[in-house]
Amino acid sequence: MFQEFYYWMYTRLCKIKSNDMPALNAYFLIMILQAFNIGTIFVVVNYFAKIHFAKNAHIYQGLSLAFVLAVINYFPLYAKRDKIFKKYANVSPKRKVKGLIYFWLYVLLSTIIFWTAVANLVPQK
Repeated sequence: MFQEFYYWMYTRLCKIKSNDMPALNAYFLIMILQAFNIGTIFVVVNYFAKIHFAKNAHIYQGLSLAFVLAVINYFPLYAKRDKIFKKYANVSPKRKVKGLIYFWLYVLLSTIIFWTAVANLVPQK
């Protein structure tokens, strides 16, 4: 699933003329979307469990999450990018439309749900 999303992100980023590293940027954007999903789960669990962390713990948790996602996604996505690009370059037009719809739904819903959870479930100080 994420390999196909990586391909669609890559193809969209290739259309930007000033983007000289679309494969790397697609890798980072997929990681950000995954971090949004995991962050949403953390926010919801924290809201119901009322877990209180140390003052700077969120910084270390975020850096740890970014590092783990970078390592996990490197091998199946970025290291195999040429194979992924060849695999999805010749999909049928019907499959392409379906893949793009799923891709944009994933991007929009991940972003909207994360920001809604943060805005409504994180206590204001």
